[in-house]
Amino acid sequence: MAEQNLRTPGRSRTGRLRVFNRALWRKWSKFTVSGLIFIIVGIVVIIIGALLNTGAYSAEGLLIGLGAIIVLIGIVRLLIGFISPSTPEDLLPLEQEEELLENARVDDNV
Repeated sequence: MAEQNLRTPGRSRTGRLRVFNRALWRKWSKFTVSGLIFIIVGIVVIIIGALLNTGAYSAEGLLIGLGAIIVLIGIVRLLIGFISPSTPEDLLPLEQEEELLENARVDDNV
């Protein structure tokens, strides 16, 4: 009876899936919100740079270039937020992964 109450080091399937879904939600919310903020700030910087009308080699060009870089960073953050990793069931268990790494080391040493 006491052994049944003990938790094994590995989590159950539903527990692992629940933790995975929580981590996926946190990643999505963190990167999509910050990506949108970066894109909006970048567009504002580009608009400010375009309204300066001071010349090509001045603060106007610098602000437009900086705004474009900020927008690209925002797009990358959005993509990171939208791309979903594999589910825990698709991943190899830790023991199998360690065996594969050990076999690869042995093959490399031969």
